[in-house]
Amino acid sequence: MWWLLSQLCTCFDRDKEASLPSLPDEDCGGGVDYGYAVAKNERSKMEDAVDVRDDIAGYKLFAVYDGHAGSQAVILVKEILPEILGRYLQEAEDVEGAIKAAFKAADEEVIQRMMQNPMPHLQTSSGTVACLGLLKGADMWIANLGDCRAVLSKDGTAQAISCDHAPDKNAAEGERLRQSGVHVQGGYVEEHVAVSRAFGNVRYSTGTKVNGILNEPEVFRVDIDGTIDFVMIGSDGIWDPLKEQFAVIHARKALRTTAKPEDAAVSVLQNAGKASKADNAAVIVIVFKYPEPIQKRAAVQRVPLSQLQEPTA
Repeated sequence: MWWLLSQLCTCFDRDKEASLPSLPDEDCGGGVDYGYAVAKNERSKMEDAVDVRDDIAGYKLFAVYDGHAGSQAVILVKEILPEILGRYLQEAEDVEGAIKAAFKAADEEVIQRMMQNPMPHLQTSSGTVACLGLLKGADMWIANLGDCRAVLSKDGTAQAISCDHAPDKNAAEGERLRQSGVHVQGGYVEEHVAVSRAFGNVRYSTGTKVNGILNEPEVFRVDIDGTIDFVMIGSDGIWDPLKEQFAVIHARKALRTTAKPEDAAVSVLQNAGKASKADNAAVIVIVFKYPEPIQKRAAVQRVPLSQLQEPTA
């Protein structure tokens, strides 16, 4: 009987998740200064997404989301976060504080909406990590929550902007969890998720987040000067199989060949996939300076053998 009830609950939950808007399994696109690409790869479901908004309180928004335990959190955050960011950033003097407050408010709304529509057979909800860039003029703010990552190319050299929030990748996060008495085993926090900061991840029984999971992002300011070629924001489906410098090399080669940011994003995605397709993958490339195009070799005029002069003695 209990087995039958569990199967009925599972089917019911699948139907509920199927009723949500779906995330595209594969997609690419962009504009004159940015390109994006996403792929489901070998995973059964797509839980990665990208978002680009032209005007969030005067900023241009570029965001990458990577969900876990379902797509509900990704879909909700993608809907909710931009509008809340716009409210908090409007005339804000403390941009970092406004971003952090917006993330907290967005997470609270996500949790409230998840509690209104819980999955009966699950103890905890889905969640999502996020990394976003907010660009206004020569200022770019990077906000990271979880294990997506922002990387810049500076005259062709890769430099990580953000740090992953995962106990097995970030010693400071591991120590924070340990000091808080949070159980971590095999990289998983409270046997639930392998990140230490995220939206969602609420326990249905209490309406509170899984112990140790924070909704506060780390925020970084980047001065876009003449040395910065581009900024890449990607999910761990990019960064786990592909080293940062290799990603920069692939993006630069595509930009030198076609001068299209979309091709740069697709090249990074495809080369990550050559190493591993075990996870969903998503990447955005925001271009500020194009590398010199590949020069075509000058044509060599060939002279017929019959026209060659005999060497003089």
